[in-house]
Amino acid sequence: MRSENEFNSLLRLIHQYLGYGFLILFVGASSSPLYAFNIYTKGISPRIRSDDGNFEMVLGGRAHLDLNSFNDDKPNPSYPAFGSQIGDGPQNSFDFRRGWLDISGKYYDLNYIVQNNFANGLTPSGLLRVWASIGLGPGRLTVGQFKAHRSMEELTSSNEITMMERPSNSAAGIYSGRQWLMGVGYQGVFADQLGYAVDIMSLTRIGMPIAGSSYGGRLYWVPRAREGDTLHFGLSYSRDTPTAGSLVAKVVDVYGGRQGFTQSYGVAGAAMGPSGNRSQSTLSLEAAYALGPVTLQGEYAAVKLDNTHLLAGAQKDSHVQAYYVQASWFVTGERTIYQKELGVFRKPKPLGKWGAVEIAARYDAIENKDQSLAADPCGTGTSKCRTQVLTLGLNWYVRKGVRLMLNYYLTENAIGNAGPGTPNRTDTPSVISFRTQLNF
Repeated sequence: MRSENEFNSLLRLIHQYLGYGFLILFVGASSSPLYAFNIYTKGISPRIRSDDGNFEMVLGGRAHLDLNSFNDDKPNPSYPAFGSQIGDGPQNSFDFRRGWLDISGKYYDLNYIVQNNFANGLTPSGLLRVWASIGLGPGRLTVGQFKAHRSMEELTSSNEITMMERPSNSAAGIYSGRQWLMGVGYQGVFADQLGYAVDIMSLTRIGMPIAGSSYGGRLYWVPRAREGDTLHFGLSYSRDTPTAGSLVAKVVDVYGGRQGFTQSYGVAGAAMGPSGNRSQSTLSLEAAYALGPVTLQGEYAAVKLDNTHLLAGAQKDSHVQAYYVQASWFVTGERTIYQKELGVFRKPKPLGKWGAVEIAARYDAIENKDQSLAADPCGTGTSKCRTQVLTLGLNWYVRKGVRLMLNYYLTENAIGNAGPGTPNRTDTPSVISFRTQLNF
C-alpha cells in the first residue's frame, strides 16, 4: 500500500511539474501578440521552442542506479575495532542514488530551472536547483536555490564527474551537507579568459527556516581554452556561519563510496566556552589541464573551523587540509569539453558506434592537523585522524545519455594511537561500485 501511495504521489508531482511547464508556456504565449511553437524530440531532451527563439522549455532528468560490494577490514585484537571493523556498517546493496526530474528553459533573457530528486522522497529536501537568472551588466544574476560557487569538482554536474563520487574537496567532505543553499549569486567571464562568481546565501535549504549565512566567491583563469588543449587555474573562498535552525559548519568525510564509512574532522562551535564563534572558512586552489584525450585535475583546500575543541580549558580552532589529484584518459580518442561560463569540464559524445571508453585514477586525502592526544577535534581519542582513498575507475559511454561506471576504492583511515606503548590504528576497507547512468 505504501509503495502504491508513493507511486501515486510521484505521478501527482510529475503532473504538477508538467502543469508548471504549461503554465509558463501559456503565460509566455499570452504576453506577446502571437507565438508559433515547435516541439523538438531530436536529441535526448524533448523541448518546446518558439519560432523567434525567445521562449524555450526543456524536460530533463537522470537516474543513477548503484550496486555496492564492501570488503570490510578485519579487526585487530590488539586494539578496539572501529570503522568498517565493527561489522554493523553498510552492507552490499543496490542504491537508487539519484532520480531527478527537471524543467528548465528561458523566457527572453530570463533563464529558470526547477529540479527534484525523487531518491530523497517527495519532500522539500528533494528540491535541488530552483532558481531564475537574468543578464545584468557583463554577467548573470541568479536568485533561488543553487550550489554556492566553490570548487571545480563541486560545481561539476553529477552526470559529468569522472568518478561515481566526489572527493573530499566537496560536499562529500569539507562542505558536508551544504551543497544546495538559498541565496543570490552573480557570475560572468571577462575578456574570454577570466571567470568570476560571488554569492551571498542563507545556510539553509527549501523547507528550512531562513537562518545562518554563507558568502564567498570563485575566480578562475583560462589562458588556453581550445578543444584538446585547455589550461585552467582557479581559487575560491567561502565562509559559513551557522545559527540555530541552520545547517552546521562541519567536516565529515565519507570514505569507500557514497554508502561507505564516515569520519568526523571537526564541528565548528562544538567547544563550549566564552567565545560563540562557530564559522568555517575555506580557501581552495584548483588546476586542470586537458591535452588530447588526457585530462589532469587537482585541488587543495585549507579549512579553518572555529572552536572545535578545548585544550587546557581554552577554546581552540581546527585546521583541516584536503586535496586530490586525478587523471583520466579516453582510450577511444574523445576529448573532454570545457564549459567556460562555469569553469568545469564536461564529457564528450562518443566518436564510434560502440561508444567511448575512459579509464581514470584519483588519489584523495584529508587530515585534521590539530588532532592529538591532548586535543581531540575528531572525537577519536587518538593521536591522529587522516583518510586516504585511491579510486580506480572505468567508464563506458554507450551512447549520449547512457554511461556504465565501475569504481574500485582502496581506503585507509588512520587515527594513530591511544597513548605511549599502544599501536597505531588503521581501517583499510575496499569497495567495488557499479553504476548504470541514464540521463536526458
